[in-house]
Amino acid sequence: MVIGPFLLPPMVFASLMGIIALMISGAILKKTINPRFDTWSGLAIVVAFVVARLAFVIRHWETYQYEPVRALYIWQGGFEILWAMIGAVVTLLFLPTWRYRLIGFIVLLITVGVACLAFLITPKIASYDLADLSLMSTKHEMVNLADHGDGPLVINLWATWCGPCRREMPVLQAALENDPDIQFYFINQGESESLVRNYLKEESLHIYDAVLFDPTYEVPRYYNTQGTPVTLFFDMGELQAMHVGEISAELLSDRLKQLRH
Repeated sequence: MVIGPFLLPPMVFASLMGIIALMISGAILKKTINPRFDTWSGLAIVVAFVVARLAFVIRHWETYQYEPVRALYIWQGGFEILWAMIGAVVTLLFLPTWRYRLIGFIVLLITVGVACLAFLITPKIASYDLADLSLMSTKHEMVNLADHGDGPLVINLWATWCGPCRREMPVLQAALENDPDIQFYFINQGESESLVRNYLKEESLHIYDAVLFDPTYEVPRYYNTQGTPVTLFFDMGELQAMHVGEISAELLSDRLKQLRH
């Protein structure tokens, strides 16, 4: 879903609509039934958010245990929706009577319904195919993205000046080295070959052969994306998933597993 200059993945847009519905419901019930409903709605949102994040971190603890502070890097994504709903249901105990808890449960059902409706009406990214665009490679050969075929493909849109791009690059390089069956293209946005080459050398990154150059920003225009980094996941020639912003090793691993199956 595109809102002004922002591109929101369907799940993020659905979650925001659900949060708004819950906040509005809490405000209405505060005035019509009991003031505690307003506090409860805020509590439900916070608990759902924290529990969803914790569940994701626990599921990937084999990597988070070496750097636990990354559990706080929520901008990288990584939440378990089912556990978010469980956490919200538990907060019903905050309400003083069973009647109020029943009302709260109905509100949660409405919230889930609003989120599901928002998800269903959001245009799905799978309608995009591989762009019929030819880009220059580091070997000075033109590579047409549409010629890739049906195999799994990951495209990362990046730039050397982009902080999140720089932070996620080692994660993407590791995936490139560990997943030979998945093709990676690192499509640089608007920069010269010499600048990219020097940057990769300084950072000891070994992705040069997988770099393509997009000096006129054709790829983000085709996929209607804003900013960098953006990571696109393709299979059978169609876009299966999109991650906007810095991606974590754990979320990248989940996406690659989905491409393999």
